[in-house]
Amino acid sequence: MSTGRKAGLAALTESAQKNNPVLKKKPTPVRRPAPRKRPEKRQKVEFDESARHEFLTGFSKRKQQRKQAAQENRQARIREELKDSRRAAIEARREQAAENVRAERRAYGLLSDDEEEAEPMHEEHDFENEERRAHVTVQEFDVDADWHAPPPPKVTEQLPPSSRRAARKEAAVAPQKPKAAPNPKRPSGSLTAILEPDVVNAAHYLPIEEAPKPAPAKRAHTYLSAAERMQERKAQREHNHKQAELRRESNRARAKSGPKKKISTTGQRRK
Repeated sequence: MSTGRKAGLAALTESAQKNNPVLKKKPTPVRRPAPRKRPEKRQKVEFDESARHEFLTGFSKRKQQRKQAAQENRQARIREELKDSRRAAIEARREQAAENVRAERRAYGLLSDDEEEAEPMHEEHDFENEERRAHVTVQEFDVDADWHAPPPPKVTEQLPPSSRRAARKEAAVAPQKPKAAPNPKRPSGSLTAILEPDVVNAAHYLPIEEAPKPAPAKRAHTYLSAAERMQERKAQREHNHKQAELRRESNRARAKSGPKKKISTTGQRRK
């Protein structure tokens, strides 16, 4: 028992605890503070108040701009289509004219083999702006051609809307013929014009003056004192009271007389 106690006590000594691997504690790790990060600058969202106001109040303006741009594109496309159609028509007329000239010269025997192979020079150009349109034709000079012959009938083409508006404005600005002034010396069919022409001339040239209208009469405004107003209200109340009494008397008399008896269409009274 003594040895066991000693062994137990020896196990509790400081040296035994240090040498005992079971009782040894692991060293706690030293926690070092994490390095602080440098504060980054935060991005600020800034609004442009003028641009915001323009966006919020400009819906109708932007819609109008889109409409105007679409209309301009449509007009430009129409102008291009008109130019293409004119160019195609001019090309067709030029080929037809050249073919007609060759057929005519061939019919009269004036066309040689070299001329049949070579095509005559014939160029046409169009110059057009918003107000006017010009058509230029360049062709070879022919000595045998009859230059004094009347020109061929001019083919009129439909002008664009801008040219039609310009022509309409020029026609509206054309000077108008002044109206002839009336002859005051010429007598009319009335007897006064024959006997007294001076009176007629004066009536033609003198302005007619309207008679001045009478000014409306001003209504007299009377100011009543407090006593006068009270007396007037009292008289009005008495008048209203008398009228009410008369109405009551008439109603009582009508009630006493009783309802009227109705007479049938056959002449017999209904009870």
